[in-house]
Amino acid sequence: MPLMSRKLHQDSGAHHLGPLPHRPSSRALAPGQARGARRLLGVARGAARLALGIAAAALAPLALAACSGGEARAPNPMRALDERRAIEVIRQAMAHEGAQPARGREVELTSGKKVRIDVGVQNRSYGVIYVTDEDAQALGAAIPPPNGRDEKLRIVRGGPDGAIRLVLLYQQNYLYDDLVGESHERTTITAERELTRDVQDFITYARTQKFQ
Repeated sequence: MPLMSRKLHQDSGAHHLGPLPHRPSSRALAPGQARGARRLLGVARGAARLALGIAAAALAPLALAACSGGEARAPNPMRALDERRAIEVIRQAMAHEGAQPARGREVELTSGKKVRIDVGVQNRSYGVIYVTDEDAQALGAAIPPPNGRDEKLRIVRGGPDGAIRLVLLYQQNYLYDDLVGESHERTTITAERELTRDVQDFITYARTQKFQ
């Protein structure tokens, strides 16, 4: 910041301390007088440097505030992917992996609670449940808690013999902000891509594990 630097040099020294004392010639003075003059000059220079340092320290916070653009912006309000849109994304992700999406149906978990499979897989005993916040409250301890972003997906069993495998994709893991323009922190596209990735990971895992 050249302008501020120049201003510091102009405002320090003469403005705060007044004019420096005239420096007498050491040739015109006796040795003791010459040393005294040099000592006075050193004190004056030290005072000038101190004043400059104080001025710079006082102005530093103002300079940082100007460079940083003011106070930190509050996080954007977040929203979760709507269930209807999420189901569309799940079906598309399955089709992209070569799995034929099947219509949803109700099954009973091995825990005894009934749930609805949002999207099944044709001729297979596995599917996807998009767990909304309301679903999570209703099911309570019948399902495991939501996985973190870096944790493994939750899979539960259902049906009379527990042969049906169901992946739980929790709504709260697919969030986006609702601002318009370039101020997005997490866009709708980002949330949908994460949901697509998780569905495809489950389909790949089901095939690897030879789920029926």
